[in-house]
Amino acid sequence: MKSLKKLILRARAHPKVLLGLCIGVLMFTGLVALNGMAVQEANARKSADVLQFEQKPDDWLAHEQGVAHFRKALDAGQLVAVGLVPAEPGLVLYTLKSGDKASTTVPGCTAIGCAGTVLDHLDDKSAAAGFGLVSINVDPRTASRRWLDTVGKILSPMLVLGIVVAALFLVTKLQAGMGGAASRLAVRPEIKFDDVIGSDEAKAGLNRVKAFMHDPARYAKLGAAAPRGVLLVGPPGTGKTLLAKALAGESKANFIAVDGSYFTSMFYGAGVSKVKDLFKLARRNAPCVLFIDEVDGIGRRTHGGQGGGAESELNRIINRVLVEMDGFESLDNVVVVGATNHENNIDEAMRRPGRFDMLVRLNLPTLPDRERLFELYIGKVSHDGSADVGALARMTAGMSPAEIANTVNKAASTAAEAGAQQVSSEHFLRAIETHQLGGEVSATKALLTEGTRERLAYHEAGHALVAHWLGVGAVERVTIEPRGHALGVTYVSRDTEDPLYQQSELTNRLAMMLGGREAELLVQGSVSSGASDDLKRASELAINMVGSLGFSKAFGLLSVAGVPKELLGPDIQAAVLHEARSMLEQAQARCQHLLSSRRGQLEAMAQALLKREVLSGDELKGLLGVAAAEVAVEHDVALEAMAA
Repeated sequence: MKSLKKLILRARAHPKVLLGLCIGVLMFTGLVALNGMAVQEANARKSADVLQFEQKPDDWLAHEQGVAHFRKALDAGQLVAVGLVPAEPGLVLYTLKSGDKASTTVPGCTAIGCAGTVLDHLDDKSAAAGFGLVSINVDPRTASRRWLDTVGKILSPMLVLGIVVAALFLVTKLQAGMGGAASRLAVRPEIKFDDVIGSDEAKAGLNRVKAFMHDPARYAKLGAAAPRGVLLVGPPGTGKTLLAKALAGESKANFIAVDGSYFTSMFYGAGVSKVKDLFKLARRNAPCVLFIDEVDGIGRRTHGGQGGGAESELNRIINRVLVEMDGFESLDNVVVVGATNHENNIDEAMRRPGRFDMLVRLNLPTLPDRERLFELYIGKVSHDGSADVGALARMTAGMSPAEIANTVNKAASTAAEAGAQQVSSEHFLRAIETHQLGGEVSATKALLTEGTRERLAYHEAGHALVAHWLGVGAVERVTIEPRGHALGVTYVSRDTEDPLYQQSELTNRLAMMLGGREAELLVQGSVSSGASDDLKRASELAINMVGSLGFSKAFGLLSVAGVPKELLGPDIQAAVLHEARSMLEQAQARCQHLLSSRRGQLEAMAQALLKREVLSGDELKGLLGVAAAEVAVEHDVALEAMAA
């Protein structure tokens, strides 16, 4: 009774639905009645024999006999009535004078006729014998078989249609993000800020976000606006994704990660749906850090209409992201973290207050950070302990954490390919050379003549000895193996990464750059084109010292770089070039004096390079000789005496 009352109440609440239901019932009832009338009218026109066969055909079909039984009854004149089924050629239902009912199937019959069979000229035999011959419409199948065939006919197109609909549904959901990266909600990361090496400034900036996510009510109570979005900007491989995970770990929040391409779709409008689903998922799993990598992929609106539907869809995706970020409540406890390598590709509307209003920059690791990174990644491979992480860190200035990890992996791969039991220091050094010089040892090595190898050895030895004697930095490694565009390399690293350079240090660097050319000239009496890059870099440095850094006697405090181009006449240009050339000549004189006084060491190092091709470690230190500081003082005194 209660259910009936509820049904009546619902019907009253929706009278249009009730009216439509009544009309449908009346139409169905009318069709059933009309069908019944049609069947009665058709039966009224049929003979008694036909009705008898068609109303209960199973009485005959259940007693199937062979063709011989039918032939015998026909010849003996025992037939009373015979029914032929045109829809099933050869199927015969017959009744005997004894009252027995039977059926048989005569082979050889087709829709055209039954010539040559027992049924041939059956109408003539019927007239002669006096039995009834009628055409009937019966279905020889059993009831269960009829139901199965009916169900099969209905299900076959429905199955095909269902497969098509399911495929479209699956593709649509995949495009909309269901089952994609966003739906795989990560367990709260265990990574903390202490696990991220370097990026101290970035971690300090993210502490505000961490504090908010720990206690958002405290900020809301005072009316403080919660940080909505954080934009991580930095070179590739600096650990933006890792830092976002660390923020989630520090905040004890869930972490969802997608990238800019996640929002694009082959279906118009699916990208906007992805945005809605993604932010709904983030709110449902608050506290949550929603990380969008390569956010510049959706970061700028396009104008002009040349992109057609794709352009319009991208703009709608951007607009939807902005609307979702504007819709954050103060206690939603969801922070969107975007990462990009291209800050200028981010639309201004995305960076206004209330959206990505917090900018955090990530820098390349410093010298101490690189040491820790090498310790971390080398600790993950089987090594012999010979690697000097300090030297490796000094040689890899400007490398990102990802590049350092790849370098260590390259060293381990090289060791495995060579069949080594453990990774050695030489493997790490060669991996660094491969990275910095753009490839493995060049095929040019096989083309070098002995004379060219000797010239290269003196050239690199000259660089190394001048750098050491003048205290330019630590000479880490010297090689005459050609890699990339370089036929030989001398690795010289600064002891610190102080961004300031004193004039004396730059002057010494000029001399170091010219050391290779002067060594060739001293020993072999001629120079080669191998010094072209050295001369280019030395000339650029000398001009910069004169024109921009204030190390000029002619210009004093005037920086040529700050003078408008229209005031830079030929006389000023000539003065800059003259003083820069003077600096280079002074550096050349220092090289000549130093190399001449250390001719024995130059010869020893060149011969060692010709023999081994690569020098590093204790052997290199032994060939360089006394401490650089002592030698620098010694030669400064000698040069002062020469000038006097």
